[in-house]
Amino acid sequence: MNIEGMLKYQSLDRELNQLNEKFRTSDATVQYNRYMKLYKQTIEDGKRMSGVAGEHFVNLDRLTKQYEKLLADVEEYNTGINEITDLKQADYYEKQLIKLYTAIESVEKELDNLRKELVKLDADAKAFFANANGYFVNVKKATPEMEKVKVEIQSKAKEVMAAQKELEKTIEPELVEKYKKAKEIAKFPPLVPFDEATSSCMGCGLELSKDIVAKLRQDGGLEFCPNCNRLVYKQ
Repeated sequence: MNIEGMLKYQSLDRELNQLNEKFRTSDATVQYNRYMKLYKQTIEDGKRMSGVAGEHFVNLDRLTKQYEKLLADVEEYNTGINEITDLKQADYYEKQLIKLYTAIESVEKELDNLRKELVKLDADAKAFFANANGYFVNVKKATPEMEKVKVEIQSKAKEVMAAQKELEKTIEPELVEKYKKAKEIAKFPPLVPFDEATSSCMGCGLELSKDIVAKLRQDGGLEFCPNCNRLVYKQ
């Protein structure tokens, strides 16, 4: 097996990882991501605020209708007082009016609390629009520099990937397939040597079973480590 070619292939993979890390940690990318995160968070806050506002207006409509109904009932009972003919009926009307006025007072308190919430929500909305606009402007300002770094990194990455593609032609397909499988499930590097002295995987240090060791010691032996899932080869 062309282990040497596969190691060169892995070396190019490492170079790609370094390029990705360079882009991720560049000042331009960090600044862009910071402003984008703040902008997205602000938008999420705005969505929640919109939901709260919707609930408030539903409650406002409900309380307004309830308040109007109570006032209409009070007016009806006050009109009925003029037609009272005995004390028992008067006592009934008085108790009903007390209940209505108590209910009105309760609704008025709810309306007042709701008014305060809406006033606060209005102030929060103004702050939201100011923040959202500010973060959006910062994102726009940070984008060109981030894109510049991105283009530079991508240009270098394309060269490395092209070299990998050419190198892949010289390596057995089954070896490339095993390497890619290990790369998906194991930490980098996915291809590691076998330690003859300790009969262990040099990726995680696990002492390998006699069966795996025997296969590795065969000419061109190549096996997966059962612990770290790396591909172990005999040097």
